[in-house]
Amino acid sequence: MSAPFAPSPKLRVYLDWARAIAGCIVKEGHRGGKSIFRIESPTGKVVYQVGMMDDEPLCHDVVAHLDRRLGIISPFPKTPEEYE
Repeated sequence: MSAPFAPSPKLRVYLDWARAIAGCIVKEGHRGGKSIFRIESPTGKVVYQVGMMDDEPLCHDVVAHLDRRLGIISPFPKTPEEYE
C-alpha cells in the first residue's frame, strides 16, 4: 500500500513503539489543560508533542517530523523526504 493511503498510527502507538523498540524515554504530563509528551531518543535528542490526545491519529508529516527530530526510523508510514 502506498504511503498516502497507509493507515496512520495513533499517538499512543507511536509512543509505545518509541519506548519499547527505539529505546526512547517518554515522559507525560499536563499544563494548562493540555497534554505534553516529552520524547527523548537514546542519543539525547528531544521532541515535545503538545496538545494531542493519546488516541489521535498522527498524520504522515508528523511521523516524519518526529523520526527526523529524534534521529530514529519508525515502521510507520510517513511523508517521503524531498529529493536532493
